[in-house]
Amino acid sequence: MNTNHFFRSIIESLPELIVVATPVSDQETGETDFLIEYVNAAWEVISGSRCETILGKILSHTIYGKSTIPWQELGKEVLKSKRPVHCEHFSELVEKWLDITLIKLEGNHVCLNITDITELKQSEVRLKQQNMRLSSLSSELATSKNNLKIKLDKIETLNTNLEQLAYYDRLTELPNRTKFNSMLKDILCQAKHGETRFALAIFDIDNLKTLNDSLGYDAGDELIRQIAMRLNLFRKDGVLASRFGGDEFLLIMNHYDHDAELLYLINGIQESLREPYSLMSTEVKSSVSIGVATFPEDADTMHNLLKYADIALTDAKRRGKNTLSFFHTIMQETLLQRINLEQKLFRAMENEEFELYYQPQFDVGTRQLRGFEALARWNDMELGAVSPDRFIPVAEETRLIIPLGEWIMRNACTTLQEWQSVHGFNGILSVNISPIQLKHSDFLDILRKVLADTGIPPRSLELEITEGILINDFNESVRILEEIKALGVGISLDDFGTGYSSLSYLQYLPLTTLKIDKSFIENITQTKSREFDITNAIVTLVNKLGLDTIAEGVETGEQLEAIREIKCKTIQGYLTGKPLPKKDCPALIKSGIYTLE
Repeated sequence: MNTNHFFRSIIESLPELIVVATPVSDQETGETDFLIEYVNAAWEVISGSRCETILGKILSHTIYGKSTIPWQELGKEVLKSKRPVHCEHFSELVEKWLDITLIKLEGNHVCLNITDITELKQSEVRLKQQNMRLSSLSSELATSKNNLKIKLDKIETLNTNLEQLAYYDRLTELPNRTKFNSMLKDILCQAKHGETRFALAIFDIDNLKTLNDSLGYDAGDELIRQIAMRLNLFRKDGVLASRFGGDEFLLIMNHYDHDAELLYLINGIQESLREPYSLMSTEVKSSVSIGVATFPEDADTMHNLLKYADIALTDAKRRGKNTLSFFHTIMQETLLQRINLEQKLFRAMENEEFELYYQPQFDVGTRQLRGFEALARWNDMELGAVSPDRFIPVAEETRLIIPLGEWIMRNACTTLQEWQSVHGFNGILSVNISPIQLKHSDFLDILRKVLADTGIPPRSLELEITEGILINDFNESVRILEEIKALGVGISLDDFGTGYSSLSYLQYLPLTTLKIDKSFIENITQTKSREFDITNAIVTLVNKLGLDTIAEGVETGEQLEAIREIKCKTIQGYLTGKPLPKKDCPALIKSGIYTLE
């Protein structure tokens, strides 16, 4: 085997460029340069030109090209030191990056081992660019991280605010309905597993509407806030308070062992809430009515506890203000009866199940018929005859009294018109008006329309009001009554002396008639009775004011004689006439006088 040929073939096949050069003197500069004597086939790959084109050429004019690297000096150093020299160079001639190692060969020759590192350099550039981008991204990431932290802090704050809005009442900062239900569910679960007791209380603020009307809603809100602050003072006693909205609060009391402890705690809460409040520079007193249900005695579910506490509250409010009521099954039965009555009442309106009866009123001195009072009667197929004392309060609570009252007034006036035109009746017909009905925005328009539709003389109609109209907004009530009187319609104050009114009110109310309540008439016959003296004084004063007086509930001859003695003008009662259906009234109108029953 020809060894030289073998090694030459190996060199020719190498991917690296192998250049052998010998030093020569540059004729132009006189400096030492190198003459290319040999290149392997890799030259054609790197340069794209044949090897013969470079042989015999000066190294710096071909491979090196323009460069800041002192190639001649490096070549001379290699020849002198006989140690390899390594460098990297971008050749503009071949437009490639070259990795060059200079090695001294035998004799006075230099070998250049040249590798194309263009891709490597490009990779380095790309890597450097990527590093720069990564550095930029890292900086952006740090900025984003900081911004994200700021946003997360804002989100956390927002979540806290949203949770506050979602689960806490804005006015009092107490837990709201949603939060309270969650708390109650947890406490109920713990109580079941721990076999412990707790109580649930619901309370309303007594007369908050009156406070709002007199001092404004800001004062009402401030009262609610101060109540919440006082309730929070009982947290140490195991009381968890919540506001459900409006003036409704709920309490969970779970730190007691005996009923006496619970009662003591609730009484303490009521007493605290009765203490005066400073509202709008005004000292105000308030109170609450509370309904209570207990676990496990009354109920063992959240739904029933809430329901029974609410039923107890309804019972407490029914019994007046500043009251406390513990749930009892009888309350539920009463409530169910009331709900049944309410449903039947709505159906009765739809089916026109009501009927008007008319109780006569007579002049005490002449026994002549003065007029009638129209009274609503309801006969239910299931309940039978339902007393007005039962269905009127329900009608008022449901505001069904507004359409029912209009029906009563229209039908009574239609009947009055018929009596006037057919039977020559020239007396007065009294129609009861509820405070709710009277203060309804359409009441005066309805009254005017009824008068116009029936054509009755306004003076023949008398509207009976109760003392309940004096409770709220007295001045507005007087204004409405004055408009009624301006129409020519009479106004009678019913049940005088049993409630809120006093004789001082008589100078402000535009009345035509005063009715003495039957509670005074019952004991008026007793010798020198207190009722006789009071009734005598009232009638004497009212007669001087020019008002008519009617004694209602007269049932005995002795009562009639006492009424004559005190000079009361008119009587009404079972003694002289019970309520009559419409069909029986014409006969009484014709006779015109009463006969004692």
